[in-house]
Amino acid sequence: MLYHVWFDRVSGGVDVFLFISAFLLVGTFLRKADAGRAMRPPAYWARTFKRLLPPTAVVALATLAGVYLVLPADRWMTALTDAIGSVLHVENWVLVRRGVDYYAAEETGASAFQHFWSLSIQGQVFLAWPLLIAGGVLLARWRGWSVRGVLAVVFALVLVASFAWSVHSTAVQQEIAYFDTFARLWEFAAGSLLGLALPVWEERRARTGRRRRPRPRAALVPVVMGWAGIVGLVSCGLLVDVQGAFPGWIAAWPLAAAALVLCAGTTGHPLGVDRLLSTRPGRVLGDISYGLYLVHWPLLTLYLARAGKERAGLLDGLVLILLSLVLAWLLTKVVDTPVRRWRWAGAKARRGGLVVLTCLVLALAPMIGAQQHLLGEQREAEARAVADNPGARVLDPDFTVHPDADPSAEPLPTAATLGKDWFTGTEPCTGALEPQGEAAERLSTRCAQIPGEEGGPVLVSAGNSRVEQFTGALAPLAAREGWTVITLWEGGCTYAPDAEVNEVCDRFSADTEAYIEQIAPEAVVLNTTFLSTDYEETMVPGIEQTLASLGAQGSTVMALRGPAAAGGRAGALHGGEGHGGPLLHLSPAGPAGRGAPRRGTARAGAGPRRAAGRQRPDLPGRRVPAGDRERARLARRRPHHRDLRDLDAGRGRCAPAGGRLPLVTGADDGRGLSLGGRSPRPRPSRRAPARSPRAPRRARVARP
Repeated sequence: MLYHVWFDRVSGGVDVFLFISAFLLVGTFLRKADAGRAMRPPAYWARTFKRLLPPTAVVALATLAGVYLVLPADRWMTALTDAIGSVLHVENWVLVRRGVDYYAAEETGASAFQHFWSLSIQGQVFLAWPLLIAGGVLLARWRGWSVRGVLAVVFALVLVASFAWSVHSTAVQQEIAYFDTFARLWEFAAGSLLGLALPVWEERRARTGRRRRPRPRAALVPVVMGWAGIVGLVSCGLLVDVQGAFPGWIAAWPLAAAALVLCAGTTGHPLGVDRLLSTRPGRVLGDISYGLYLVHWPLLTLYLARAGKERAGLLDGLVLILLSLVLAWLLTKVVDTPVRRWRWAGAKARRGGLVVLTCLVLALAPMIGAQQHLLGEQREAEARAVADNPGARVLDPDFTVHPDADPSAEPLPTAATLGKDWFTGTEPCTGALEPQGEAAERLSTRCAQIPGEEGGPVLVSAGNSRVEQFTGALAPLAAREGWTVITLWEGGCTYAPDAEVNEVCDRFSADTEAYIEQIAPEAVVLNTTFLSTDYEETMVPGIEQTLASLGAQGSTVMALRGPAAAGGRAGALHGGEGHGGPLLHLSPAGPAGRGAPRRGTARAGAGPRRAAGRQRPDLPGRRVPAGDRERARLARRRPHHRDLRDLDAGRGRCAPAGGRLPLVTGADDGRGLSLGGRSPRPRPSRRAPARSPRAPRRARVARP
């Protein structure tokens, strides 16, 4: 909690929490196995979730109330989705799905439910681990093997497989691996192995101690182990970028530290760490630790959002900590302890299951009801769109206001559903259009398609959010003509394979280039200019080489200029001719008579890729465009210029009066012109000269 409130860092405490959870779980089932009793996983589930769900439901509902009071309406739907995921213990997968989408990062600050990701992983393991243990025990009893030996093999296999996946996933997709259950299973497996080994080791140590004379120095070993573990736990978050490096191999640091504390055990020494942990304050913190974890994060995130701060100061941070302690104590006293000690519910497994089911219904009913209410408002607004939201029809000189128009009607999309109003492909890229080669894994979650006619032409839309917005208007035309549209977007990254921008954008451009070479589409949509940080329209570095290579492989290029700043620059695109392929140049130009966009800096030594001799892949049933003669004729055509200046609303956000569709342009805040009624949103800033300027987050907090 101290790391979250004052240092905007992650401590690695969650990894220890998962580790100890498995340690205790295995101990519970081992005692049953040693006594020859049945494992009965359903009874364990009923007892465990009877204890976990009531505090979770109370905090989730209270947090939703805080979101309603503190956050704007465009955050409500996301909060409701998070709340449902938290109660169902799948919030980590909700965050994984949202994290794959760059545009989800536009939200101001972290989700007030984000800390439920670790509880969700714990809940999933609490469902799977008893089945794994019960299967191992049954196998051991059937074959007459050692229960501990069989379980040790099972957990060792899980540890090796999960650890290998965790290291790999952390290296290639750390933002997903952080919340991935499978990348965290090795931490549970490590705790389980310690739970198997520690009782055996303690028993042997006790037998050895009875046979040998006590040695003062030997008594200091567990004392040193305990304090070494505490120092390791405290220093991990200070010395390691936990948020950026976990859950790879470096997560072994806090687990090893926790193992030292557990192995030290009860030393009985006046200097032992167990003396500190067993004091009255230590026991109270232990009793309210679950409630403290639940309440501190919503308090912190909602306060930062309300105050407009990135992190709490000394005084307000202290108030937040004290308030968290008080609320955690109340939650434990009023909700957790009474339910946990409820004799009637604990007497039989089915009664515990009834309590779990009741909690789910009481928590999910208002959440789902609120979701449907917000969606109903959207449907009602859509039904009255002709009267209340005329959109682009207000540009018609003969437009008249509908007699039934409601001046107070909310613009479309409604604020609560604005976060979902974003264009994307409808299906993953499969079959002949599935990414191949070493970039396949990275593109698997990014490559999407809007299928056209079978065997029809293919268009690839590659680049940043500006290209994405334009594709939203282009897709209906492609559907009418039977084209398949492939979407490959990375927020903030212009497609620039012949330039060095930064690690993220360079990898995106290289992967996209390989994919375009793989399928050789009939057309490619990309940006040719961007606005620099000083609002100068600048050529994308290396664009001449990029256009030449695309033309050499026979792809028509639809080249978009970035939105011009106020008083911006216009003029034909330098290097637009002679690129080796036809160019459709859509230009939201500024006032006429100004200079052309300045050129960017291409990578040293870069030149056109050797694509002249490349053959278009033989995709089953795909219609190949006209032959070389027709292609050469098309290549000699001059660019087709389309001036979108009349649609550019200038800097900032238009007033919703009239068309009642929020249009935003990217002169000063990086927001692109909305085409076809889409509602663009701000994006986080990124450091790269060839990237579109982005709006910075107002309140950023580290994820728990």
